[in-house]
Amino acid sequence: MDLVSGINVLEKCFSLPLSMIPANGEFLRQKFKNFRHIQAGVTKRRVRNVKSLALRSMRTVGLSTKLAPYQFTMSKDWQGRYDTLPDRYFRTTLSRFMRYCSKQSILPSEVDNAVLESFLEALKIESLTKNPKVLYQSVCRLWNKMAKADEDWPRTILTVKCYDIDRTYAIDADLIHPELQCANDSYLKFLEGSKLFGGLPKPFRPSSISSTKGNIHRYLSALHHSGFDVMSLRSLEGMVAFPVFKRAMEWLWERNNNKTSCSISGISWTVRCIAVKHLDCDDATAQLYKKAIESLRVHQIWLSVKNTATLKQFDDKKAVFRFLNYPDDLFEVAKKSTGQKASLLAQTAVATLILIFAPMRLKNLQELNIDKNLNWIDDRLHINIPAEKVKNNEELNFILPHEPSIMVREYIDRFRSMFRPEANPFLFPGRNGGPKDDSALRRHISNILFDRTGIHLTTHQFRHVAAKLLLDDRHGHYEVARKLLDHMSMATTYEHYAGAETQAAIDLYDRVILERKHGRSGKAEVNDDAPFLDPFNPFLKGARR
Repeated sequence: MDLVSGINVLEKCFSLPLSMIPANGEFLRQKFKNFRHIQAGVTKRRVRNVKSLALRSMRTVGLSTKLAPYQFTMSKDWQGRYDTLPDRYFRTTLSRFMRYCSKQSILPSEVDNAVLESFLEALKIESLTKNPKVLYQSVCRLWNKMAKADEDWPRTILTVKCYDIDRTYAIDADLIHPELQCANDSYLKFLEGSKLFGGLPKPFRPSSISSTKGNIHRYLSALHHSGFDVMSLRSLEGMVAFPVFKRAMEWLWERNNNKTSCSISGISWTVRCIAVKHLDCDDATAQLYKKAIESLRVHQIWLSVKNTATLKQFDDKKAVFRFLNYPDDLFEVAKKSTGQKASLLAQTAVATLILIFAPMRLKNLQELNIDKNLNWIDDRLHINIPAEKVKNNEELNFILPHEPSIMVREYIDRFRSMFRPEANPFLFPGRNGGPKDDSALRRHISNILFDRTGIHLTTHQFRHVAAKLLLDDRHGHYEVARKLLDHMSMATTYEHYAGAETQAAIDLYDRVILERKHGRSGKAEVNDDAPFLDPFNPFLKGARR
């Protein structure tokens, strides 16, 4: 009965009928990877039991024949090797492999790369190990350490494979001529606007400078891997000559299965800007670049596939409820905790709360300064970020409701000083008097949100969620969404989010059809809703659509 009960819970966890859940370790692993117990209303312990019961069921019906269960007794040879392992980490990592070899009657002296490969395949098919390749690599490394440290251990040295190494193609700086390096550095200085004469009237931001530098290096790396002698390039003119550009782009194109990508598009645009804008090439070369860019550019209307899939999580009303109440719940957990854990949870709760009510970019969130950006008026928090600190040079102003404002105040009074007792003006303080590292802040916000709600969300995707929640409830309010997200153009808002409210539009259509089906006109319910706002006529001048 336990096996049947565990299998039935899978249906609830994955929201799929059992007939669509194959008894396959790889399928179950991927499903559990994106699953948290709260999504199905069960406990963490129950999920662990379900995983164990699913694997036991596969063994019972003969679908799992190679890997041994945890209780499996090792052979005498392998138990002897196990007893010589130096610490718990070695024992935990190597025990599954040792049980596998015991079940397959493989002696320690018979272990080689082929045995490890078969072990990896068994992990993929018959286990729910989070990352089989990582476990495989760890087994190889620890085996090699024991072979070198223990005279009684088999002397075989295993090959530790590096996966996806072909995706890395950056070359070392010493393969680039110093004169070209100097020319590239001078160009980046030009973009920074640090030159007194001849600099850009509107300098690039540091993040844009970093992207440009990376695109140039990737471009030169592609040239190198295409067989071109990069060391022969001494100047920007030679680097961006169209035949050279064509060769690099063809290599990147073929490497990406004969299609473009956002990365390829960015690289091509950077090189084109150097050739056409900075070096002012001739008209014929400019036309060649124009045609090439048209083929290489990613024509993205609406949100990307990744962002669209992320927003589908919020078609579930229960997920929306968990998401919106999560900061309050997490803050309550922080108040019941102590020490560094309490301060970290409180910080994450407040950062998430601000992103929900004031969907700003991560850099602006990271650099919120209590002295300069925050102000309380009538017990409500006013957040002001000057234009020069914002990506599109538009000033940001948010006024938080009463309850969120109280939480931010309590965080400052009770938890913030636990991070840095000395003076630090930032809401999320870091080291040396500066703000918290952006990667750490990003990681804490996303990871704790997923762990406690089962919702996958990057910090930037909070902005997409804000638009979706608004447009789902107030169909067509693109001007409101534009102001909320601080877009300069209404077209930008419409192109990004018109598709995000598709389900809301379908729901509205369904209500009209059901009203008509039951003999009512459907007008009353539709007209009681918020009006549809034409994105190019946001203030309803003239007739409604």
